[in-house]
Amino acid sequence: MKELNLTEAPSGAELEVLEINAGVVAKKRLISMGIHPGNRIIKFNDSSWGPILIKNITLNSTKLAIGRRLAWKIQVRYDS
Repeated sequence: MKELNLTEAPSGAELEVLEINAGVVAKKRLISMGIHPGNRIIKFNDSSWGPILIKNITLNSTKLAIGRRLAWKIQVRYDS
């Protein structure tokens, strides 16, 4: 199991959200979008620019686009 931030995680892998290392406003924004610690997500793209597309498979939500600065604050774990 590897722990890293969402921007460094490989695309197509099932990830578990461990924690959100951000301020109150950023945490509220992610929680309002349905991203909580303990949730399982899938990252769809792995480009070096633009937003990161994810889907929360715990809640079976639609795809979300998260900016790179906000995604960098999300710690995830995946099985390599």
